Amino acid sequence: MEELISHVFAMRDAAHKAHWATDSYSQHQALGAFYDGLIDIVDPLVEAYQGLYGLVGNINPKALPKGEIKNTIKTEMMFLMNTRSAVSKNNPTLENMVDALIELYMTTLYKLTNLK
Repeated sequence: MEELISHVFAMRDAAHKAHWATDSYSQHQALGAFYDGLIDIVDPLVEAYQGLYGLVGNINPKALPKGEIKNTIKTEMMFLMNTRSAVSKNNPTLENMVDALIELYMTTLYKLTNLK
């Protein structure tokens, strides 16, 4: 769970920086909704996890490489998909909460790719 949190916080920071840097209004809006939505989803996920398994340990800061924000979102989404069951300890409720994160990544990719 600590690694997931580190990844999500790094993604939030990268999205926020890209939100400031874009000259596209639709991308500005999509990225703003994305970085706000990350915290709205991850906070209850961590609290539910802690309700079952106790407090999470140290969160080590993660830095994402600079580059195209869509590629970063896609790479981080694949991390979530690949670690979903392990992070959730195969708990269906926690898996559904991770799925909500994955959904946010997917819909943001759609908006960044198709909405101009």
